[in-house]
This record gives sequence, structure tokens and C-alpha cells, in this order.
Amino acid sequence: MRIPEETIEAIRTAVDIVEVVGEYVSLRRRGANWFGLCPFHEEKTPSFSVNPHLGIFKCFGCGRGGDVFAFIQQIEHVSFVEAVRMLAERAGIPLPDGEEEADDPRPALYHALRFAARFYFEQLTQSEAGQVARAYLKQRGIHPEAVRRFGLGYAPNAWDALLKAATEAGIRPEVLEQAGLVLPRKERGGYYDRFRHRLMFPIFSHTGRVVGFGGRLLEPDPEQPKYINTPETPVYHKGRILYGLYQARQALRTQEEAILVEGYTDVIALHQAGIEHVVATSGTALTPDQARLLARYVRRVVLLFDADAAGQQAALRSIELFLERGLNVYVVSLPPGEDPDSFVRAKGARAFQEYLRQRRRDFVTFHYELARRQGRLDTPEGEAEVARTIVSAIARLPDPLLREPYVRRAAELLRIQQVRLLEILEAQLTPSSREAPPPAPSPSTPPPTSPTWHEAERLLVRLMLEEGRPMVAFVLGHMALEEFTEGPPRQLIARLLEQYEAGAVDARPFLEGRYGPEVQRLTVEALMEPYEPSENWERKGISVPRLRDRAYEAAADAMVRLKLQRIDEMIHRLKEEQLRTRHDEARVREIIARLNHILQLRRQIERRAFLNPELLPRN
Repeated sequence: MRIPEETIEAIRTAVDIVEVVGEYVSLRRRGANWFGLCPFHEEKTPSFSVNPHLGIFKCFGCGRGGDVFAFIQQIEHVSFVEAVRMLAERAGIPLPDGEEEADDPRPALYHALRFAARFYFEQLTQSEAGQVARAYLKQRGIHPEAVRRFGLGYAPNAWDALLKAATEAGIRPEVLEQAGLVLPRKERGGYYDRFRHRLMFPIFSHTGRVVGFGGRLLEPDPEQPKYINTPETPVYHKGRILYGLYQARQALRTQEEAILVEGYTDVIALHQAGIEHVVATSGTALTPDQARLLARYVRRVVLLFDADAAGQQAALRSIELFLERGLNVYVVSLPPGEDPDSFVRAKGARAFQEYLRQRRRDFVTFHYELARRQGRLDTPEGEAEVARTIVSAIARLPDPLLREPYVRRAAELLRIQQVRLLEILEAQLTPSSREAPPPAPSPSTPPPTSPTWHEAERLLVRLMLEEGRPMVAFVLGHMALEEFTEGPPRQLIARLLEQYEAGAVDARPFLEGRYGPEVQRLTVEALMEPYEPSENWERKGISVPRLRDRAYEAAADAMVRLKLQRIDEMIHRLKEEQLRTRHDEARVREIIARLNHILQLRRQIERRAFLNPELLPRN
């Protein structure tokens, strides 16, 4: 379904691309642009840039680029219409009726989940029936402010309270079922509420949308599980969600560290105590998608699991996933019988933070101490197996500079010569990992398919888009369309020529992708610079030259380089033909004559004899 251009433009104007991207990437300003680590591929040096003036982003590592809609499409794996809808909600701009995609169930599901969250919250905070849930929260020390921040609610002790309220609001039961909110009756028609007489924990995506719920029993019932959760739906995939991430995202960026816990109330209790850089797996084993999601925000992770065997195993599984993402991993075991919620309520935030500071163990030390407690170091073969396990974990680190100090730590703890552990490490590393390139992009990230084009072409496109019609006249008055690389580069130039003939040159249609994704990608590549001159230069009185200060000189230089490139390609082809036809004297003479002519033309280009001074702008 087509969305009106004026609506798209209103949304584009209303949202700040730096703020939008900043919810996924930790950005730092450098000159006019903002830079950070690319969210689409693994890297250690920031090559991802956002230009707020043009409203575009570009990664000079993997080649991704585009406008704010393209960013949301790629980061959220959604269609263009859904990206527009997400940004429209953010900006508070209503979309015209009938713009939903007929085969996309997600808008209806989001609406149903949002309605359910409001219904449960009102039942908790305003209804008589919610008194039992309010009493439970008071007993657990959860304050009203935390209730509001996390949107807690209460599911009434009735078979169809939500079903009736949602149906009266025009939400079809089939949508409620698909959202995981109701279940079909087995013996007779109709539906009933999935969540009944439970404290409700809305589960938010990292962009703030309600995608599911967790419900806790308020009274013991041997026939009911203590917690139940929304099943997998088109909008809720539990392996891709971290509870509390939406509320914690700013603190995570500030601290560059995440505390990972297991339960909803652990997150809420720590947030309430002022420790906000905390998220939870919600009782499930950590997944690669969750580790990848958290790696967008932080450099370090502190695993805070129970001291029992299940908690220790969960920590071991999590360590490997975070190491593969290049994160520094530490583990803290709480005293037996304690969880983060009970600990911070009993002893306070300062004692909790001091405990974390004193008890955190790097992953090598954690492996060693766990093995010692389990008695796995009591035999020579046990020692050897533990050493291999620790070295295997070290081998997961993508950064070779981190491997060596951890090998040294392991050698000290295990009392094994470092050289022996390095031999084991070398045997476990693949040839590519020894050089420590970043880990391979995730399966959802397609390899870049950048059409090759000459650097001079990129510069000419940038100058024509920035300077407008006079520059287009100057460049295309001296360059034939056939001199530009065939394919998307030539298509881009043809579109520029069309704009020139129509009377106005405008970069916006190129950046918005109206001429196709490849032309859009090339435009972004042309307009974005991988480096920005330091502002310190200007503060020290050092003049920083800008391209626009010498635009026509730069264009002339680029045309010379591009023409010489094409001339050299012709010379190369003719010499190859000369070699193939060396027995045909007549053809060889023709080729030699052609080569002489081209060489004369090359000398003229080097002297810039082709430039027409009448096409230069008059001051």
C-alpha cells in the first residue's frame, strides 16, 4: 500500500535520525557527523557514520546506508510500510486510514497488546479486584513509581475479563488469540483469557512496544505454574528480547556495562534502587540474538546468577556467547538463598554495588574456581580437561590482544607453563581467527553487493548534488554519459541529467530510494565521508580546507582522473588485441595508429585542454 509522499516527508522532518540511530548504536560526535560501531556487522573501530544534516547513515565497513526509514527497515527487519508506521508512532503523526498492509498481522497485534497493557494496568491501579496485587507489590517493596515505569498490571480472577473489554473496544477475538492473550475453548465455541489472577509484567521491545507478557500467580496453586509467558507470536520471539532493555538502554550506554539477571522482579528491584544498567533473560537460557542485541549497547557484561548448579551452568553458557561477541565477561555469585531482589532490599544499593565490585570474577577465574569446588582439579586428567575448557573459552575471543593476558591468567591459576596453554590455543584457533578479523556477519546480514565505481565518479556525484545545476552543467558539459561506469553509477548520472533538464537538482529523491536501492546506496556513499577533520584544529587556529572551497578545481581534477582511467582502459584493450592479431599486419597497423591517436588524446587530457572556460561559473 502506497503512503502519500507528504506524509513520509512530514515523518522524516519530525524525527531526528541521530536520536533514532542512537537507540541502537552508541554514537559520538566527530565534526559534523556522528560515529559508532556498526550494528550490521562486527567491528572494533567505528566505521558507521550518521549525517544529521542530510538525514542519512553510512557504514564504510559493510556498505550499508540510506535514510532513517532504510535504517529502521534493516535494523528491525521490517517492510518499508512498517518502518514508516514505527516512525510515525514515534513522531505522533497519524497515518491515513487504509495504509496497513493487508497481509501483515503485526499492526493489529501491537494494538491488541497495547490495549491489554492499559487494561491490566488500570485493573492493578484503579480496581477493587486489584487490591490483592497491590498488597503483594507492597509486601515485595515495589513502589508506585516502578509500577508506572514498568507498566505492571493485574489480570482479574475471571475467565473472560480481558476478552470482554477488548471485544467491546472492537478488537476481534482471533487477533487476541494470535497475540497470545486468549485461548480457544476446547468443548464449546469461544475463547477465555490466558492470564487470570496474576501479576502482569509487560514485555517491551527495545523500541518501547509491548510485545508480550509474563504473569505471576498471586496465590499458590499446585495445578498452575508460578509463571506463564506469552507464547511465540509474529511480534514476540523470546530469544530476541531482554526484559528491561527498553528502560535500561540509556544507563547501559552510559555505564558501557550490563548486569544480567534472571527474573522480572530482579530487574525492577535494582532499577528501583538506582542501579539501572540491568536486564534479564526472563528465566530462559541466553540466546545468540540476545547476546548480539546487548552488544549494541555495552562493552562489559556482569552475569549475576544464582549460586546453585543451574545458575552456574547458565553462567557458563552465557560466557561463551558474550565472548564470541567480543564483550568482556565477569561473573558474580550471590550468597546461597539470595537473589538480586532479596539482596538489594535487605542490604541496600550501596552494599549491593560493593558486593559486585569485590566478588566479580573474570571468566577464566570463574571457570577455575568452579572446577575447584566441583573437585575437577583433583586428578591430572581433570586438570588437563579444565585447562582445555578454559583455553577453549579464550579462543572464542575475537581480539588476539585480549587472548594473551587471559592465557597468562589461566597459566597462573592452573600452574601450567604459559607456552603449553598457547600451544593448545594455537591448535584450537582457525587460520582466519589467528589474524582476528571481526566475527562473520549474522545470517540475517547479506553480504554487500557494491557495484564498483571510480573514486573520481564518487567525487563528481557529490559535487553535482551539493553544488546543483551549475556544477551539473560544468561536469556533464565535459563528460559523456558513456564515460561513467555502466550500471547503477551511469543510471545515477542519467537521473541527475534528467533533474538538470527539468530545472532543479535535488538529492532527496536519490537519498529516499526513488531511483532504486543501488542508486540510493551510491548516493549515500558519495555524500558521506568516512573521516571528519578534528574540531581541535580550528580551535588551535589551524585552517581546515573544505571541498566546497575549491569545488570546481576538485571537479576538474576528478574529470581528468576519470578520463585518464578510461583512456588507460582503452589502451590496455588495444594492446591485448594487438597481441592476439600480431599475424594480421593490416590490423596491427590500424591498432598502432589508433594507439598513437589515443596517446595524443591522453596528453591533451593531462594538460586539461578539454576544459571549456565558458562553462566555468562567473563570479
